[in-house]
Amino acid sequence: MTLAFRPDESNTRVSLLLADLGLAPGEVDLAVDARDEMLEFLLKAHRGDRDSALFQYFRSGESIAGSLVQVLRWRFGGVSDLGRIQSLLDFASGYGRVTRFLVRAVPSTRVWVADVYAEGVRFQAERLGVHGVVSAIRPEDFVCAERFDAILVTSLFTHLPEERFVAWLRVLLGLLNPGGLLAFSAHPPEVLPAGVEMPANGFLFAPISESGSLDTCDYGSTWVTADFVRSALERATGPEAPGASLHRIERALCNFQDLYLVVPEPGMDFSSLAFQGEPQLFVERAVLDSSGRLELAGWTAVRNGSVREVEVWLDAERLGTAPVDGERGDVAVFFGGPCHLRSGWTCSCELPAGVSRSSAALRLRVVDGGDRGHVLWAGSIADLLLAACRLETEQLRSWLRQVRAALAEERARHKSEVAAMRASRFWKLRNVWFRFKAKVGWADAAEADE
Repeated sequence: MTLAFRPDESNTRVSLLLADLGLAPGEVDLAVDARDEMLEFLLKAHRGDRDSALFQYFRSGESIAGSLVQVLRWRFGGVSDLGRIQSLLDFASGYGRVTRFLVRAVPSTRVWVADVYAEGVRFQAERLGVHGVVSAIRPEDFVCAERFDAILVTSLFTHLPEERFVAWLRVLLGLLNPGGLLAFSAHPPEVLPAGVEMPANGFLFAPISESGSLDTCDYGSTWVTADFVRSALERATGPEAPGASLHRIERALCNFQDLYLVVPEPGMDFSSLAFQGEPQLFVERAVLDSSGRLELAGWTAVRNGSVREVEVWLDAERLGTAPVDGERGDVAVFFGGPCHLRSGWTCSCELPAGVSRSSAALRLRVVDGGDRGHVLWAGSIADLLLAACRLETEQLRSWLRQVRAALAEERARHKSEVAAMRASRFWKLRNVWFRFKAKVGWADAAEADE
C-alpha cells in the first residue's frame, strides 16, 4: 500500500484544523492512499500546493460527514449516541475521505463501504476497520446480501446518466430496512457552468468528470431539479409501492450539492430537522500596511442556518474577531433573500513582531448561530495576500469584459442606425439634392457622399 499522506507526516494546517475540531492526534486516521483521485483533483485545483490540498481534503471530508451526521441524528435520535443504527452503508465511498469521520459517530463494526474501486474498499477495511463490498458500474450487477438502517451516498448521483440515476435509486431503496434513511447528494441547476441551460425535463448529463479511470459515459457530470428527483423516486419505487417521503436540503454539502433525504414511509414530517449548513466565506480585501496591521474585509453567509462572526487566527493565537453585520445587498440578491443582507465583515489585526509572512499558519474561522466554528481558509499571510490580489485582478478583468461588451454593443447599434439612416428615403433624396447642387456649381460634389 503506497500512501500519499501518512498519519505521522507533519502538516501544520491539518494539525490546526483537527485541533480546532477538538480531535486529539491519532483520533482520526489521516492515511491517504496514493490512488485517491479526490486528492489528485484537489492538488490540481490548488496549483500543486500539497499543504492546501490536504487541508481541503480533510476539511471537506469532515464537513460532509458532519452534515450527514446531523440528518442521522434527526432520523435515529440522540445528540451524540447513534446506537439505534445497527448497519450503515457508505455507498460510493472512494478511499474514505468522508468515512474516516463517519466512524467517529457510528462504530466501524456497524459501517459498510461500497465502491467500484476494489483497492479503495480494501484500503478502508484495513485502515478504518469497516466492512467492505466491491460495487459495480451497472446497478443490475451489484450484489449485496446485507440490509441497512442508513445508506449515505455522496457524489455518485452527481455523475450518473438518467437511467442509471433511477436504477441506482431502486437498488439502494431495496437495501433499506423499514424505518431507515437514504441520503444522497445531487448537483442543482444553480451550479451549472455559465451559459448552460437546464433542459425542460430537469435533467442534464455531460460526459465529463474529474475521474481519470472511469468511462465518462458511465460516470460523467449530472445536474437535476427537485422535480426530476421526485419523478425519479416515483419511477424507482413503482406504482405498487405505498410511496416514500422525499426532502431536499438546498446546497447542504460544501455549499455545492443538494442533499436529498428519502424515508420508506409516506407522509413524513421533516419540519423538526433543524439543519445547520456550512457557511461560505469570501475575503475580498487583504492588505498588510506599513505598521504591520492586517486589514481584511469580505462577506460570509449560509443558506441553512445563520452566522455570527469571523475569527482570525495565527498559529494558536486568535488575532481578532469581526461581527457579521455589514449590509451587502449584492449577497442578499445572490442568496435570494433579505435575511442575508447583513453578511459583510471587516477586521483589523495587529501581527506579532517578527512573524513570518510565509511560514506562520493563518486561519479564518466562521462561527455560526449554533456557536460552532468552521475553519474555512488556512494558509500563510502571503497566501492570503496573493489570493486577494488574484480576486481583485479577476474582478477587474470581469469589469473590463463587461465594458468591452457594452462598447461593442454600442458600436454595433450605432453602425446599424447609420446603415438604416443611409437606406432611408430621406437620405436618398438628400444625396440627389447634393448631387444637383454640385452639378449647378452650388456645392462641392464630395458633399453628396457624406
